[in-house]
Amino acid sequence: MQDLYDVICSFITREWIGPSEESMRSFATNHDIDEKTVRRIKNWKTAPYKITLYTLEKICTARDLTLEDFFREIRR
Repeated sequence: MQDLYDVICSFITREWIGPSEESMRSFATNHDIDEKTVRRIKNWKTAPYKITLYTLEKICTARDLTLEDFFREIRR
């Protein structure tokens, strides 16, 4: 079974952050989180990152999602 943190980071990286450095900066700004946190999420394969519930909630709030909606999305 895949670690839930891996699933979360993979989904956020694949679906929301995008491939470029500029995307990381804008993602951080738009979601009221530190750019270093975005880099940690994006590089979860090389350095495992356990995203906090607080950070996940900030990202979801900026996207007008509830945590319930988010977990429904990653199950698909």
